[in-house]
Amino acid sequence: MSKGRETGSEGGFVWPFFRKRAAFYYDGFNLYHAVDAYKRPYLKWLNLKALGRAIAPSSEVVKRVVWCSAFSPTHRSKLKRHEDYMKALKGQGVICRMGHFVHAMDGCNACGHKWQVAVEKQGDVNLALSIAADAEDDLFDVCYLVTADGDHAATARYLKERFPKKTLVLVTPPGRYHNRHIERIADRCIDITPAHLEASLLPQMAKYKTRFLGKGEMVPRPELYDPPQMREKGHLKLIVNNG
Repeated sequence: MSKGRETGSEGGFVWPFFRKRAAFYYDGFNLYHAVDAYKRPYLKWLNLKALGRAIAPSSEVVKRVVWCSAFSPTHRSKLKRHEDYMKALKGQGVICRMGHFVHAMDGCNACGHKWQVAVEKQGDVNLALSIAADAEDDLFDVCYLVTADGDHAATARYLKERFPKKTLVLVTPPGRYHNRHIERIADRCIDITPAHLEASLLPQMAKYKTRFLGKGEMVPRPELYDPPQMREKGHLKLIVNNG
């Protein structure tokens, strides 16, 4: 099977009962840093379920979306945006598996200078266990692994060896190269493009239901993530009001 670079869904109409079940597994920070490199903050308010639908062909139905990330308590404003984003994703039916950060010491062997760094924990393990458990429970026919991190090659290898009839698709975050270790194992490779991101944004007010009594809540898009046209309108309004 050819493993050329693909850029999204293809194919014509397929009857629903013939469609394969697709599941997307997002390496949260790997995708975040790739999107952040574009220097367009509004792209971070990303609907991961819609992105999966934009990528999967019409012969598949997206049945499951899992996002693995971790909260960093270092910056309060960033933590608040991260928490709001998680709520917005949950409102779309995305399963969010959260890890944590620990602080460790790093340093320069030459000069002896030491400093503290934050290290993410549990993210890779959560993603690997999610894929393994869902494959064991036969929840998908096609697994979309969204990452450029070679640490997930072990997960990819386990899936193909243990469940050879299940299809593995490597989905590479925008602006990144396919990881060659996973590419060798995957059945197909796909690139996320800026067009995919632009077409898969969450609304300004995202719905979220709490666990208690199914109470509804609206999660507003952080102002930092307003699209360019919204920022321009807000700037013009501010000038008028100050006049």
